[in-house]
Amino acid sequence: MGIGNIFKAFQPKDKVFFVLFEEVASNLVKMSKEFHEGLIDFDLNDDTLLKKMSDYEHKMDDLTHEIFVQLGENFITPFDREDINYLASGLDDIADYIFSSAKYIFLYKTPEVKEFSEFSLLIHKSCVELQNAIHNLNGFKNPAEVKESCIKINSFENIADDVLSQALVKLFESNDPINIIKVKDVLEYLEIVTDKAEDVANTIENIVIKYA
Repeated sequence: MGIGNIFKAFQPKDKVFFVLFEEVASNLVKMSKEFHEGLIDFDLNDDTLLKKMSDYEHKMDDLTHEIFVQLGENFITPFDREDINYLASGLDDIADYIFSSAKYIFLYKTPEVKEFSEFSLLIHKSCVELQNAIHNLNGFKNPAEVKESCIKINSFENIADDVLSQALVKLFESNDPINIIKVKDVLEYLEIVTDKAEDVANTIENIVIKYA
């Protein structure tokens, strides 16, 4: 039995979920930070960023799978099983779309677009607030801080909507159909990441309303 499994064995069964969720949130913060930093200094001929995002995405899949395993094995949970399912799936979606964004930026060989890094910064800020929200959700010890983080995530999503609108207006003025198609796809994938973060924030807010 590995150290991680030994640790889990001595945890109260409902606490295992928060251990896993905090690990998921930490992974998302690291992933989004590397994604943002990678886009600031992006090389179309270097697939290092894509490989890193793939590694993070696989790790997120493993963590999500472990949450579902624990959900199947444990009768006692810290909140509704359905909410655990929504929260785990929503967090995994964020990682999936970050990876997809990185993949299409690389595969399309898209030119440098400043809005990409604007989106990635909003994504990273959203992931940091998700980490804060999940930390404060543990034991429902600080519902006010949870709600504050959720409000910030919603505001980041609103800013992302504006970034997308302005970027598309500028993009369509380029009169380059192929480039428009490629860049528009990437911009929309990036915007979806902020949508997914907002979805998770809404799930967390609903949990707080039920239990705090």
